[in-house]
Amino acid sequence: MFEKSNDAFIVNELIGESITDLIVEGDIYIPENLHSVEKIIYTSGKVEINNVSTLSDKVAVYGQLNYNIIYRGNDEDSTTQAAKGKIDFMEEIPLRGVTERMSANITPSIDYIDSKILSDRKALVKAVINIDTKAIDKHSVEYISEFDSDESLQTKTNNIVYTDIVSKQEAQMPISENIILDPNMNEILNILKVDANCKISEVDIMNERVLIEGSCKLGVLYTEDNSFATLNYITKDFPFTHYMEFKNADDSMMKNVNVNISNVDCVISRDDNDERKIFSFDIEMLLTAELYNTVSKNIISDAYSTTNEVQIESSNISLSSIIDFKESKESFEKTFDIENATIKDIYYYDATPKISEKNIYEDRVVADGFIDVNVIFLNGDNNKVDSVSSSIPFTSTVDLSDYDNISDADVKISLDELGAYRKGLNTILIEAKIVNELSIKDDKEVYVINNISLGEKLNNKNTASIVFRVVQPNENIWDIAKNYNVSMDYLRKLNNLDMNDALEPGSKIIITKQV
Repeated sequence: MFEKSNDAFIVNELIGESITDLIVEGDIYIPENLHSVEKIIYTSGKVEINNVSTLSDKVAVYGQLNYNIIYRGNDEDSTTQAAKGKIDFMEEIPLRGVTERMSANITPSIDYIDSKILSDRKALVKAVINIDTKAIDKHSVEYISEFDSDESLQTKTNNIVYTDIVSKQEAQMPISENIILDPNMNEILNILKVDANCKISEVDIMNERVLIEGSCKLGVLYTEDNSFATLNYITKDFPFTHYMEFKNADDSMMKNVNVNISNVDCVISRDDNDERKIFSFDIEMLLTAELYNTVSKNIISDAYSTTNEVQIESSNISLSSIIDFKESKESFEKTFDIENATIKDIYYYDATPKISEKNIYEDRVVADGFIDVNVIFLNGDNNKVDSVSSSIPFTSTVDLSDYDNISDADVKISLDELGAYRKGLNTILIEAKIVNELSIKDDKEVYVINNISLGEKLNNKNTASIVFRVVQPNENIWDIAKNYNVSMDYLRKLNNLDMNDALEPGSKIIITKQV
């Protein structure tokens, strides 16, 4: 007879993963209060996911593409103006094995976006959206952690160590800030584009609180209220601090904090002199904080009986363990030329890195991809606002020599300290810091025994009374004892072996019937 103790794993099992390319397109109509379109200068967009639902063998994603186009008007002064809108979309992504009780993590990104003129007051916006979908089944797996029995039932234990999320919180953080123009600057005519980028600079745990410090960089591309409707771009950094309460949190825990901009509103306000010289921002930030702890579990990984047949119910579970979060930076500098135009002045630029291939080696991870660059400039050939785009290849390498047992690494790449500069009349220099944010993983498959029961008595009548066994390579005392249904202690005493003695391949082991 025996008694057993049960425990359980809470497993977030990856059921399926898919990267789907979704084509989204729609017409944009220029309002009557804006000038008609002569040339589209710049098209940008942001994907917003509104709802995700798991169904039988598929994941349904509902969202919208919020787009903004900057164009040159066909008025006498070729005034630069902007128009924005949204396109709703729904996509059903096939994933075999998904059920309604599961969840799905969705990561969208814009692979391509552009627009073309259909008429002087109508344009077509077209985008290719990458939807990275991971279907997750969170469930409990029971296993046997301990046996209390006589020597007839032999068990083999294995200690599993992994990291797991012990607490996760999300918090909405609104920010209201102003950018005030200098007294000698022109008034604001129109807002063309608003940028908001936030980053975390410091995360500390104190007194069961997670202290998050960071900054939000706000930027506005706008037209000045002068006779030329000149373009200007102004930026300002705003620091922020936020506390999140975490019960039982301590500084030994591994932490991961992310910030995302969920909404940005920017309007023009008047200063004390009744001049349009203030940009008023209302920003909604979403802070997500995860705390990880090391979990150690003792599991029964094998069992046999010296007297009875044994029925074992088992399962394999996938444990995804985060080893560390690492950030690294490396310098990037490239030039590209433009054709059929000369650069008189650069008004605005942005750049987006996209990974096309990732490879993990023993001591490093290497990401290859392209940086999509957009530059709005004053064309010296005709004194009109123009633009140029380029995709510049890059390779980024992160050293992983300090880590062991790496099975995978999620890589997120962004740019910091971005700059675009004119070199001569036809060349643009791009400088930046490539920021690699890594989640370094040790994923493992673990065999667990869910239940053990005893069956029929063993029939040892035809078993030899004594056997001389030659030890095979990689064979241990457990393997031999289980094969002949004798206890390990009995086999050790019979062969004068200590507990920690390893078996030498080619040596001989004496095995007799255990009475």
